[in-house]
Amino acid sequence: MSRKDTLKAMLTRRTDELPGGNSSSEPAAPAPVAHVRSGAVGAMGRSLGQIASAAERARALVASGAAVVDIPAEKLLGSFAQDRLDDAGSEYETLFNAIKESGQKSPILVRPHPDRPDHYQIAYGHRRAKILAKLGRPVRAVVQDLTDEELVVIQGQENSARKDLSYIERGLFALTLEDQGFDRTVIMSALSMEKTQLSRLLALTKSVPKNLIHAIGPAPKAGRPRWTAFAERLSEFPDMSQLDEVLADPKFQQADTDQRFVRLFNAIAPNRGAAKPRKVAVKTDAGNKIATVERGGDTVTIIVDADGSREFGEFIAAKLLELYQQFEENKEAPI
Repeated sequence: MSRKDTLKAMLTRRTDELPGGNSSSEPAAPAPVAHVRSGAVGAMGRSLGQIASAAERARALVASGAAVVDIPAEKLLGSFAQDRLDDAGSEYETLFNAIKESGQKSPILVRPHPDRPDHYQIAYGHRRAKILAKLGRPVRAVVQDLTDEELVVIQGQENSARKDLSYIERGLFALTLEDQGFDRTVIMSALSMEKTQLSRLLALTKSVPKNLIHAIGPAPKAGRPRWTAFAERLSEFPDMSQLDEVLADPKFQQADTDQRFVRLFNAIAPNRGAAKPRKVAVKTDAGNKIATVERGGDTVTIIVDADGSREFGEFIAAKLLELYQQFEENKEAPI
C-alpha cells in the first residue's frame, strides 16, 4: 500500500458513515466527539507535537480529495474561536462571484459538533460556507474528529498559510484563544509565530478597545507599524467619547475598512495647533496683512483684513464648498 493510501486509510471515514455518502444503506449519524478543552486537561492528553501532527494529517486529507461529502449549510456552525471580522469587501465579493459562477472548488474542513448532534463545526472555510448558505447550496466538506486544540491549530495555520487574516484579526484570534484558556504554545503554533511576536500582538490588541476594532474592521492595509502608531495615539487621546461623532458619521460607516482605519487614525492625531498663538496674522510676501486667523477651543475664525476685504471675503465664501470637498478627500490620506 502506498504512503498516500496508508494516509487515507488512517484518516478517512467510510462514506457510509458521513452525510451524503454513496452507501445504499441509511447514513449513520456521526459518533459523538468528546469536547476536550485546552489548558491542563488537554495538555495531559496530547503534546503540541501530536496536535500539530494531527493538523498536518487533516490538511493532507483535504488536499487528497478523500471523503468529501455534501453537508446542508444549516447544519454547519462556526468555530468557537472567531478569527475574522465581518467585512463584505472586494475580496469577499470576488470569492462570492467565483463560487456563484463556478461552484465550490475546494472542500472545507469540519468536525462533528461537540454539543449539537447531527451538526458540524467549521475548522476552516467559514467564508465559503457563508457564501454557499446565501446561495442555498450544500457545502462540500471533509469531516474529521478533532480536539479543540487541533481545531484552532488547523484554523490558525490555514489562514496564516493563505495570508488570509489581517494583523488585527490575528490579534483578536490570539486574544480569543487566550481568554478561553489555551496555552501560549498552542496559540503560537496556531499563528506560526514565536513567543515575543505573540506577546507584542496580544499587548497591542488589548490596548485598543474592541468596539473600535469592530467599527474599523479587518483593515488589511494596516499592518503592525500602523496599528502600533494607532495604539500610541489612542493612549494619549484625552476623551474617547469624542470619537462617537466620527463613528456615527455616515461617511465613516459607508467607507471601506482601510478608509475607516485612516479616518479614526486621523481623528486621534495629536493637536498640533495647541502651541500656536491664539491669533495669527496672514500676510503677503510684501508684508501686507490680508487676514487674521483666530483659534479658540474647537473653532477657527478667519477675519479678512485686506484692502477690498468684502470682495475677498465673498470670494472665499464662494469657494467654501469646493474647499470642504477637498478637505473630505484629504481625510482619506493619513496624517
